[in-house]
Amino acid sequence: MPETPDQLVDAGLGFAKQRIYEEALCCFERALELRPNHLQALRNRALTYVHLGHTRAALVDLDRLIKLDPKNLWAYANRAIIFRDLGHYGNAISDFGYLIKHDRPKRWQWLISRGATLKLMGHYDEALQDFNLSLKIKPNNSWAMEERDAMVLQVRHYS
Repeated sequence: MPETPDQLVDAGLGFAKQRIYEEALCCFERALELRPNHLQALRNRALTYVHLGHTRAALVDLDRLIKLDPKNLWAYANRAIIFRDLGHYGNAISDFGYLIKHDRPKRWQWLISRGATLKLMGHYDEALQDFNLSLKIKPNNSWAMEERDAMVLQVRHYS
């Protein structure tokens, strides 16, 4: 039986890989009882919560990860996606903005994600700017082209 926080995280990861999420959650929670600020346990518990459909609990862990490690791009990315999925678009835009500024290698992706969120909000001009900027960074990017073209067609159809 695992006894240290690291052993518990490893055990939890094993359960998560088998999609036995309730057991994984127990391991991550026990690790956090032993070491409340264990970053890997928090990260993996957040993911487990997402798999279980407990997005609000996942947000609590992601907020805590960001408080403990303000430059944790992984936490910002996952929090942004959850915010967007929950319809908290302003919060999602803010987190995507942080990622655009601080995650240079994936900047083009975050521009598309922010653009898609702006599109959901009906902010088509701003969304188009993000899609086009993404294409300047990574030309021939099919994801950005598809998002941009779908939005343009939607705007024309409903105008």
